[in-house]
Amino acid sequence: MIPYSKEHVPPAPVLQVAVAHVVHPRRHRVVSALLDTGSDITAIPDRLVAELQLYPVGRLQLEDFRAEATRVLTYAVHLTVADSALPRVEVVLTGLDFIVLGRDVLNQFYVQLAGPEQRFDLGLTPFA
Repeated sequence: MIPYSKEHVPPAPVLQVAVAHVVHPRRHRVVSALLDTGSDITAIPDRLVAELQLYPVGRLQLEDFRAEATRVLTYAVHLTVADSALPRVEVVLTGLDFIVLGRDVLNQFYVQLAGPEQRFDLGLTPFA
């Protein structure tokens, strides 16, 4: 199992994720990613638009926890999560310096949170 990151308060499940341009895979970065089962969609740090030379592929209306709607641009990226390649994931941007992995990505994995032990596991197969 993977230990929770103590960089978050309270400690949280975080892992390293590779983000790559969909057409030019050599343009990539490895970034910390917070597992967020409350988020519908994955968000990447806005600085990656310039670093990876990403371009918008669509628009989406997001609703925040106050039920306020905002229209945002979406970007297509390749993600590698837990050694699993996920081609062409549509993401939004965040002002945070880490990725927020939403259910659009997490629903492709088995996720086991062991909160009392502050550990988690993530994989493509069920846990024994």
